[in-house]
Amino acid sequence: MGDSSVSNGLGPVTRVLFCGPYWPAATNYTREYLQDYPFIQVDEVGLEQVPDVIQNYNLCVVKNRRIDSDIIAKATQMKIIMQYGVGLEGVDVNAATEHSIKVARIPGSTTGNAVSSAEMAIYLTLGLLRKQVCVVLLVVLTICILEVLFFCFSFPKVLFDEH
Repeated sequence: MGDSSVSNGLGPVTRVLFCGPYWPAATNYTREYLQDYPFIQVDEVGLEQVPDVIQNYNLCVVKNRRIDSDIIAKATQMKIIMQYGVGLEGVDVNAATEHSIKVARIPGSTTGNAVSSAEMAIYLTLGLLRKQVCVVLLVVLTICILEVLFFCFSFPKVLFDEH
C-alpha cells in the first residue's frame, strides 16, 4: 500500500492523511497507536490544504471536508478514503469507485456520532409510535362508527321484521 517513492530507510511508507483540525483526539490516538510502526506516517492538514497534498497519501480520513470528484482525481496513490463518523456524505463515493479507491466509514462511540445516532433512532421510533397510536385510535374509531352504523341500519329491520 505504501508508495515506493516515500521511504524511511526501512522500506516504503504508508501515509495517512487526516483532513482538518477537528476532533484532534482521533489524530492523536492514531499517531500514538501507530508510533511503533515506522512504515506508517500519520499527518493532519488544514481543510484548505487537502487538494494540494492529497496526491502524497495512501489513506485519507475525512473529518469536516467534502472530498469531491476533483480532489479524488488528484489522489493518485489513494487506496482508501474513510469518513469519520456516521454516513458517507463527505465523500463522492461514485468518483472514488471510478478511481478504484475503496470508501469506508469509521463508526464508534469515540466519534460522538454513535450517541447522536442512538438519540435520533429513539426520537424517530417515538415519532413512529406516536403516529402508530393515532393510527390505532383511528382504526378503533372507524370500527366503532361502522358498528354503530350497522346497528342503526339493522335495528329498524329487526324491530319491524315479522316473526
